[in-house]
Amino acid sequence: MIIGVDCDGVLTDMTAYIFHYGEKWFGRKPKKCNSMNPTDIFGCTRKQEVVFAVRFFFTYCKKWKPRKYARAVLRKLKQDGHELYQITARKFASGHNPLALYSRYVYKKWLKENKFNFDGIFFCSDHKGPPEKLKGIKYFSADIMIDDRPDISLYLAENGVKVLLFDTPYNKDVSHKNITRVYDWKDVYRKISRFADK
Repeated sequence: MIIGVDCDGVLTDMTAYIFHYGEKWFGRKPKKCNSMNPTDIFGCTRKQEVVFAVRFFFTYCKKWKPRKYARAVLRKLKQDGHELYQITARKFASGHNPLALYSRYVYKKWLKENKFNFDGIFFCSDHKGPPEKLKGIKYFSADIMIDDRPDISLYLAENGVKVLLFDTPYNKDVSHKNITRVYDWKDVYRKISRFADK
């Protein structure tokens, strides 16, 4: 199978990052846990969220650890003969300016440092997430996509893409016949193996 893999929220635990750095920055516990937006989670303004992002985004990009078993499962999937492609809407990475070049450099360095071995990367615009993800899937002819974002997962499912949806507080209400919820990377392996056996 050809497998598309998102990064933020899939290779990493995005909620844990926002909670960890948000508590430090805003000086309070999360207000709401079923959102991926710091303005909802910490009850801050949009301007405060931007300042928070500027302060911590590249710290996250460089230092945040992968989810447990992500490396081992992806390595095993490659050994099983699957092709693995990163299809990510990593912030700033899809442009053609110095910030985009830097964002891609940091991202690829993080993948290498964490010993991830993908067959290719497609950088989507973070402003055009759903259709851009579909474009990346078509570009690599992916059979399945592993993602966490509710809007992207539902859009892909409605366009005939099989999605493994990484369970998070902010996507609890998402369901579709083409969406299969997964709860950790070991569960990813079990469910991909099941799809591959069909």
